[in-house]
Amino acid sequence: MRNKVASSFMLALALVGSLVLPSRADDDTFKSIVQFPFKVAGSAVGTAVGVPEGMVKDGVKGAMLSTEWAAERLGNKDGRYQNVFGAVLGGPFGIVGGAAYGSFDGGWHGMKTGYAKPFSKEAFTFKED
Repeated sequence: MRNKVASSFMLALALVGSLVLPSRADDDTFKSIVQFPFKVAGSAVGTAVGVPEGMVKDGVKGAMLSTEWAAERLGNKDGRYQNVFGAVLGGPFGIVGGAAYGSFDGGWHGMKTGYAKPFSKEAFTFKED
């Protein structure tokens, strides 16, 4: 008799407890499945735009840093002649190195932002992180 009461009590407890559990019948799963191709396309376009944009941005930044570095090694980083020769000697190395780094940096930014916010302004602009 006690076994029947105990088993009935456990069954009732399981049924009442299952009413409180959250159901997984929301629209988030369906929404994420439907938006996946759109997000992948946004990521691809963001990467295609981000690579040249990052190359230009980081190429300019690299040229400025290498010009300053070379001018400092020539004697005075604030001197006019040192900056001219620093730009001639160090600028191309900074452009090439900065563009190489910028291709990866811009591609990653475009891929990440293009997936999170496909075809938005943030996916096509390169902001300082």
